[in-house]
Amino acid sequence: MEWTVRCHGQPDHTGYLVSITPIDAAVRAWARTWHGPVESIGCMHSLAASCAGAALPPLAGLSLRVSPQHIYHWEPSMPERLHVQVSFEFSASHRLALPDCSDAENHALFGKCSNPNGHGHNYRLDVTVATNPAVPNAVGTLEAVVDREVMSRLDHKHLNLDCPEFAGLNPSVEHIALVCRNLLQAPLRGAGLPLVCVTVWETAKTCATVQAAG
Repeated sequence: MEWTVRCHGQPDHTGYLVSITPIDAAVRAWARTWHGPVESIGCMHSLAASCAGAALPPLAGLSLRVSPQHIYHWEPSMPERLHVQVSFEFSASHRLALPDCSDAENHALFGKCSNPNGHGHNYRLDVTVATNPAVPNAVGTLEAVVDREVMSRLDHKHLNLDCPEFAGLNPSVEHIALVCRNLLQAPLRGAGLPLVCVTVWETAKTCATVQAAG
């Protein structure tokens, strides 16, 4: 497991907001005394109190990575909400091109990404939902919904040719994130896990995040 402690404030004359040493000490001291479930609001409250008792700067949030694919997020601004982020991978090909533009114009806009036969990516999809005590297996439920609603539609597909979701919609990373949000929001709400946001990573440097619709 890996904890991330985020603080906010202004650095002092040293240039530090806070040294990592007291943060590390506060988390280690707390970990020796906490014996309850870590994927819980109670755990986040307990660690937040320990950080406050150690006179750290105000907390901006806590995150707990329990596996390479699963991260829990908590913020003091919403103390009774715990979010879980689950990561997925899918492979797909696409071509970036506008139908009203010539090949030369599309190349000017999108470069090699407009090659007529397309190209592929290994995408990462991060889905964040609000946990719900009434859904005891939130991660398993989330995985089942994403597999049914997104993976079955997009994985190992040519987005332009195989996916009606992109009919008339240029499959940029921004539009892929929007489509994923639209596919997931209602089913996740029906499963008792309100969607917070989705992020699609096209490369290690390029991603787009779409918040849940109001």
